[in-house]
Formats: sequence, C-alpha cells, structure tokens
Amino acid sequence: MMNQRERRSGFVGPFILVGIGILFLLNNLGLIEVNFWRLASTLWPVALIGVGLDMLIGRRSSAGSLLAVLLTAIFLVGGALFVGVGPATTLRGAVTEIRYAPGTITEADIRISTATGRLTLGTLADAGVLVEGSVRLGGNEEIVEEGSVEGGKAVYRLDSKGVGVVGVSGNESVWDLRINGEVPTKLEVSTGAGEAELHLERLRLADLKVDLGVGAATITLPRAGLFSGEISGGIGKLVIRVPASLAVRIQADTGIGQVQVGDGFSDVGENTYLSTAAQKSGESATLKISSGIGQVVIESVAGE
Repeated sequence: MMNQRERRSGFVGPFILVGIGILFLLNNLGLIEVNFWRLASTLWPVALIGVGLDMLIGRRSSAGSLLAVLLTAIFLVGGALFVGVGPATTLRGAVTEIRYAPGTITEADIRISTATGRLTLGTLADAGVLVEGSVRLGGNEEIVEEGSVEGGKAVYRLDSKGVGVVGVSGNESVWDLRINGEVPTKLEVSTGAGEAELHLERLRLADLKVDLGVGAATITLPRAGLFSGEISGGIGKLVIRVPASLAVRIQADTGIGQVQVGDGFSDVGENTYLSTAAQKSGESATLKISSGIGQVVIESVAGE
C-alpha cells in the first residue's frame, strides 16, 4: 500500500480570528482606538493572502505553517498601522458637562447625535439656557459641540465622534441631557446602538425627527402643539407615549414586526390612528413612524 501524506490543518484562519478578537478586546478596554469598518474594508485582501499562503506552504510542514502565520501577521500589522490603529486618545469614563446658554432667543434648532450607549432627554425651564446636562464617554469617543445665534434663532449641535462600547455594562456611553421647553424648537435626534428615553411632554415642539439604529426607545410626545414629526427605527422596540391632551394623527408602518395600539385611538385606515383629542379637534399634530425590524407600541398616557 502507498503511504498517504497526512494533511495538516492550517494555522492562518485561527490566527486571524484570534487577532480580531484581541483588537475588539483592547478597543473595548479603551487601550487602543480602532475604526473597524475602515479596517475591514481596507484589509480584507490580507485574509485572502493568508489563506493562499496557508494552502501553498502552510500545510506542507510545521515550519511552513509558522512562516505563513508570520507573513500574514506582517501584512496585518503593517496594514493596521497604515489605516490607523493607535493608542486611545479619550479617557474612558470621562464626564463632559454640557451647558449652552445663548441668552434670549425666539426659536431653536437642536440636533443631538449619539453613536452608542444610553440617551435620556428631558426639558428645563431656564429661559437663558438652551441645553444642559452631562455626557459620560464609554469608549474612544469625543464630543463635538457647536452653537450659534442669528436673528434670535439658536442653532445647536451635539455629536459624538469615534468608536464607542456596545453591550459592556458600566462602560457604555451615558447621555443625560435637558433642553429648553419655553421656545419653539426643531429637534433632531439620531442614535446608533443602545437605548433612548425622550421625555418631550413639556417641550414646545415645532418639528421632530428621530432616527434610531439598534436598540430600544421610549418617546413621550408633547402635551400639545401642531408639530410635524418623523420617527424611523432600525432594529428594536419603539414605544410612543401620547399624552391624552395631545391631538395627533399617527401613521405607523413596520417592515418585519407589528404595531400595537392601545385604547383611546381610532383606526382610520391605511395604518393611521387618531388620538382621542384629535377625534374632537379640527387640527392636529402629525407623526409618521417607520420601523425596520421590531415592535412599535403606541399608548395613551394621562397628563400631569
């Protein structure tokens, strides 16, 4: 009988998986700063090179396997340094105090954008302060804050930049903010991954736009007003709490999931619902809700 050569298992595949896992761990610990999307989109050919080297020389002998791993490591490290993997520049857990006081204004345009973590948004009654609160960073993130006033209109932007931590208890970003409830406000909120609670019942809302990524969100609408709004969700559960005093017309659609509507709403067809106050009023606010995957819950709540 002819001797059959023993086929060796390659080392390159496990090496790549271990390397990726180490990068994720160091990033979540705040020791390095990694843009994984850019890294993956740029360095994916290295995986092909590594597998090819493994098939060509790695399975012939142990020395060949080690050589294939070494060459793959050189390509990966060199490519990572070129793309931009470096020491973390932001202290994980650092708290940034937020306070923007533009003085007397007649209207406001506010945009708040978070990458990851938990966002809680409420209202305040201080006429001279537009936004205040705190942000605790959870990963390699930076706060970008801009504010300006022109013709009595305040424009304010609060964004996060960098890579945050998702699903690590105690290390995620925490946004605790309040905005002025005395001036007509156009509000835009965008979240990436995490949880959000928007308490807007005391807000004089002129326009609302909420873009949710992955996670759960609860939004309490204003008690009154003729605002127009649009809420879009990616994946997760969305709860819309409607004060009994608010006249609002809601159109809700989901891709994969369901819409659950509580008591106090009238189904007028085409996925459209009227609150009790809207059924009695000739004018109403309008809200359009769209969700990709998940559940949308619309419920009526008593006013304070």
